[in-house]
Amino acid sequence: MSNTRKSWLMYSLLMLIAVMWLAVIFLPPWLAATGHSFSAISLYRGLSGICHQIPERSFYWLGSPLAVCSRCTGIYFGFVIGLMLYPFCRRVNDLTIPALVWLPIAALPMLVDVCGDTIGLFKNTFFSRTATGLLVGIVAAFFLLPAWVAIAFPRSPESPEHSFKEHYSA
Repeated sequence: MSNTRKSWLMYSLLMLIAVMWLAVIFLPPWLAATGHSFSAISLYRGLSGICHQIPERSFYWLGSPLAVCSRCTGIYFGFVIGLMLYPFCRRVNDLTIPALVWLPIAALPMLVDVCGDTIGLFKNTFFSRTATGLLVGIVAAFFLLPAWVAIAFPRSPESPEHSFKEHYSA
């Protein structure tokens, strides 16, 4: 199988996993609405380790909050959006990682939003939490996809594409 086909295979698999993860965060409200309270509560509790799940800071669906807050929902939706944008911005089989400076630049608005609210400088909003999460998720896709492909299918040194390992060992 060619490197291009391998890369598209891994891209498709990562997209499937990301979309399935989004489905998981929508599942507890659906389970609650369809009378499966025990299953809904079990999923909420299971996902409480990754998110505070404060109802006032969460999107609602079918009368119940999603399994994660608006910032986490933004991150996960942003990741899917980033994956959808990726083939329009870069070749899927290009394993070069963007300049690392983009990750902290993308995370800076979220850090300001969290810290500003925490120290009482300002009150963050539902919109600011969601928007900063979206930004981080979109940018994260551009870092995680090349890493995902490179780990799954390491390239030989003579390969025309740069490998993830070569990029970081320099």
